[in-house]
Amino acid sequence: MSSIGSQINYKQLLDRHGTIRVPMIQRDYAQGRPSETEVRDAFLDALERALQKPTGDPALPLNLDFVYGSVEGGDGQTRFTPLDGQQRLTTLYLLHWYLAWSDEAWTTFERVFLCNGRSRFAYSTRPSSNEFFDALTCYRPGYAPGDVSDLAKLIADQPWYFRSWRLDPTIQSVLHMLNAIHQRFALSEGLFMRLLDEKAPAITFQLLDLRNFGLSDDLYIKMNARGKPLTAFEMFKARYEEELAGQLEGETFALGGQQFNAAEYVSRRLDTNWADLFWKHRKKGSELYDDAFMNIFRIVALVSRTPESDQYLDDVGKLRKGINPPSYHDFHTQCWLDEPFTRFLVGLLDTWCTPSGELRQLLPDTRYFNEPAFFRKITVDGANCSYVELVQLVAYTQFILAHGSGSVDAFQEWMRIIRNLVVNTAYNRPDDFRRSVQGVMVMLEHTSDILTHMAQSERPVTGFNELQLEEEKVKAQLILADDGWRPLLDRAEAHGYFRGQVGFLLEFAGVTAKCTDSAPESWSSSDHADYQDAFLRDLELAETMFSAQGLLDPGKYLWQRALLTLGDYLLPSGRNRSFVVNATTEEASWKRLLSGAGARAKRSRALLKTLFSKLSPGVDLADQLNSVIEGDKALEVWRQEAAHCPAVLDYCERKMIRIDERGHIYLLKRSQMNGAHAELFTFCLYKQLSAGGIKLSSLRADYQSVNDTYSEPHISLSSDQLNVLLTIEIGLGENEYLVYLPIPDDVALAGIFLKSQFEEVEGRYQRTVDRALIVDFLQELDTEIEAHPRGVA
Repeated sequence: MSSIGSQINYKQLLDRHGTIRVPMIQRDYAQGRPSETEVRDAFLDALERALQKPTGDPALPLNLDFVYGSVEGGDGQTRFTPLDGQQRLTTLYLLHWYLAWSDEAWTTFERVFLCNGRSRFAYSTRPSSNEFFDALTCYRPGYAPGDVSDLAKLIADQPWYFRSWRLDPTIQSVLHMLNAIHQRFALSEGLFMRLLDEKAPAITFQLLDLRNFGLSDDLYIKMNARGKPLTAFEMFKARYEEELAGQLEGETFALGGQQFNAAEYVSRRLDTNWADLFWKHRKKGSELYDDAFMNIFRIVALVSRTPESDQYLDDVGKLRKGINPPSYHDFHTQCWLDEPFTRFLVGLLDTWCTPSGELRQLLPDTRYFNEPAFFRKITVDGANCSYVELVQLVAYTQFILAHGSGSVDAFQEWMRIIRNLVVNTAYNRPDDFRRSVQGVMVMLEHTSDILTHMAQSERPVTGFNELQLEEEKVKAQLILADDGWRPLLDRAEAHGYFRGQVGFLLEFAGVTAKCTDSAPESWSSSDHADYQDAFLRDLELAETMFSAQGLLDPGKYLWQRALLTLGDYLLPSGRNRSFVVNATTEEASWKRLLSGAGARAKRSRALLKTLFSKLSPGVDLADQLNSVIEGDKALEVWRQEAAHCPAVLDYCERKMIRIDERGHIYLLKRSQMNGAHAELFTFCLYKQLSAGGIKLSSLRADYQSVNDTYSEPHISLSSDQLNVLLTIEIGLGENEYLVYLPIPDDVALAGIFLKSQFEEVEGRYQRTVDRALIVDFLQELDTEIEAHPRGVA
């Protein structure tokens, strides 16, 4: 079996090559130096997390990237000489030794690491280093790890430890690292076998044997001599160029007046023009742009996959993952470095690169696709983007591959349609993403005249929100039919909250209904002008109602309260009902209401249309909305209360209410009944009492919210004459209150309540009062209590 690019663990490396010997050209072991605290701690953190994860965890194995070197010998007696990976291999050896001690697994450790009394891991940098590793591999501490405070001191006190070893920097770094491992793993159990597990490894690396790699050792020796070992990207690049040798046979690419095959062309571009682009966009303060290049490779791999492939979703998932991003081994084994990948890479990077190394922008502005922002994002995050961003990237890159820079106008129209469809489609599952990508591929052949395709096709495409597709069809017909529509639709679509979804404005203006009767191309110029005027009127109202963040409140929740006077506009939010919120990710958002998606949202949008019809743009909206609120007649009682009590929406911090099986309406401080909540009618009554809307001389009101499901929110009434609290709760139905109190000790006060038709029930006085009569009842009771001071019969 070839060892090129093999993903293996430490034991498998020793099984394959017998011994590991760090060559003389390498520097001393540096990871254990006292000055390398940050590097050491980060590496040990990663190793510990990996070993503590359960077998089968999707984040495993922890892949430590490439370890490469020369292989010497043959006939099963080979020796691996690492040219890169020395620091990782040394630390892993020390971790094996320590965990074997911790788990008392010396027999197994010896089978793996000892051969004829010598260590199978050794250093050739100094004789003392080599002797030390032999001695350490044979050493068995006489104490348990928990009984040792300073492991380095324990080792240095052993008779086999030479005083001269204090001058060997590798040995001193090893002792420092062992102390760091001891501090972290002293209480661990059972981790040694996790290190050795070959079927479900916790920690692996990519092994490259230079004997089979086809490159000379001299190159790596020179690189190491300069202190510049090959980076992971340089290794990736070399392997990719090797794969390119068999791709795009017969095709050539022009560069500097010469023709090159794919492998030569990509190699030259990676070292020149493409490198200039990524150099300009490297991380601040870094001399490397490797991460940016690797992230672009990830995105190119993703956009070049065909969505019809059985492994498409698996590929997308692996390319998007942020933890342990894919390595060359992943690219190779998943067959991502195929001809489509190469065509995309060449097409995309050649289009992006300018002679100055800056990013070439193909679109006239950033309205529909912000090229610099997306480029910065993918160079940092690769394919670890949202599905919305990825579909846009697929559409953008597919256009470039098909047309190069192409027509700027056609490209802009294409990205406008894509933006509108994508940002207004919900992506809850990977399959939703796949369907949108399939839709992009279907539309791709119509990119030169996407408007005509959208306008004339009975069903232009699938894979996106159906309502948005219908809207795009209507807008395309309007734009092609009359020039007056383009500036109006551009203005509406540019609104930061609507984000291209303006179907509600088309409906409010009567355009949608008109389109069901006749195609816009058959309308007269005056028809178009009339509908454009109506559209502009409603657009101006919508711009006053919404900012880019959502609803603009002119004060006291006038929009919500005005809508309540017209009907029940609230949207469902799980088990609750919502006055509607700004966050577009919420089930009950203003964006959803405007979309009309679903029966409830459609009815609520119709109420907004009615409200718009009562308003005029350019006139003070607060006065107009107040007129709507004050002009209501014969509302449902709960809407009447909520519409005339702004404090209701103040109390509902997340704008939610809950209606129980009895029809009682509760105002939720947050979103659950086990949090603070009030009851609508008693709360509104309390606000009237506390604000002086209901005049009482003797009685003072307080409101008691509750945070459980077995108590009832209520009003508490007290006075100087009462030695008990009078309680008001909602009754069995929304049209009555239950009023009660403990039976007073004061005979005179008891007489007042009996006179007021209170009855004695289970040790208290109580009565029900019709909601319409509660004000008169309280005022009469207040007068009676005030006229009968305590102790007067």
